[in-house]
Amino acid sequence: MKKQDIAGIIVYVIILALAAVFGLVVIRQYASKSNMDTGIFLLFVGGAIIAGLLFNSILYELAHMFGAKIGGYNITSVAILGFTFVKDNGKTKFRFGSFDGLTGETKIVPNTKRKKPSNPIPYLIMGTVFYAIEVVAAVFAFSILTRDGASVIESNIGYFILIMMAVGAIIIFYNIIPFQLDSMTDGYRLRLVSGKKNKEAFNKMLLGETEETTEDGSTKVEETKPTSFSGDLKLNQVLVCLNEEKYEEAEQLIDSIIESNNGEKTLSHKALFETKAHKIFLIVLNKSHEEAEEYLNNNLSLRERKELSNESELVYMRAYILVAGLFDRSKSECVRVLDKVYKAYKRTPENRRQLESKLFNKALNLLIEKHPEWELNGYLINVE
Repeated sequence: MKKQDIAGIIVYVIILALAAVFGLVVIRQYASKSNMDTGIFLLFVGGAIIAGLLFNSILYELAHMFGAKIGGYNITSVAILGFTFVKDNGKTKFRFGSFDGLTGETKIVPNTKRKKPSNPIPYLIMGTVFYAIEVVAAVFAFSILTRDGASVIESNIGYFILIMMAVGAIIIFYNIIPFQLDSMTDGYRLRLVSGKKNKEAFNKMLLGETEETTEDGSTKVEETKPTSFSGDLKLNQVLVCLNEEKYEEAEQLIDSIIESNNGEKTLSHKALFETKAHKIFLIVLNKSHEEAEEYLNNNLSLRERKELSNESELVYMRAYILVAGLFDRSKSECVRVLDKVYKAYKRTPENRRQLESKLFNKALNLLIEKHPEWELNGYLINVE
């Protein structure tokens, strides 16, 4: 078991313990005063928890959006409990999607038109600021609604608000933890961007810039102490190599990313999974069928295979059709995924469409060459 897994277990145990204490000390004590039957009281508590989850999830992403604007970033998408709003060609579109966070994720890119470099600190601390304001407002409302002489209805509303605030406390506690859990927390990111160099690395990662020009005119990747951001920078360099068809170099970079991540968890789950998807594509491209099959058997678990099959981005889809078509020999699985290709292409950021479609077509051509009888040519992406 790795340090990240142990840390995650400890945090969840603490959260459960705090929730239990709150339930015994506050909720249980109030049950007898609420004038509600047991069933109604349980519905009351459950409704307050759900309301607290919805309210605080929305509030936390609003805080991220506000902090991003202060820090000089453009917002590209906002996900709240899977409900995702994405900017595409200047228009805001809605879809369901995954996110890297406990309750949501706000994705940002630096505003390159600003004179000053974008600063991620407001984006990372504004959630805590917004929750502090929520606490002040909730405590004030609770004290008014549960004052001496207050009606039962007023007291019920006061405790409803208090439970909502407690749910917010769980969300903020998780997000201020200064190390990586099963998702990237603001506290962890804040620790990583504490220096000027890491702030620059963070902005480069968001922009997809990975190269620096040296005095002799050549380019090189900036090497820094392994962090999530430096890992993401290397992942972006993989894309550069793929675009230039330097497939062996790309695979070497991927191996270094995976090796460094095995030593100390530096990548988010999503970034690591994308790295593995690239690895699958490259191992099939560069190695023999037997070597690729051996790699998949040893490094791709059933859970990861299922996760790969359900992803709806081209980077994962091209990896999965190779697995399903070349090794599982399942035409139905390939067609199931291929039927969603053009929708995935439309959701791909414009600056990656050309590269991703080229790589996807390369993967599909391998499949077509192996199984011409499947007649899959119609699924090739015609780049606009």
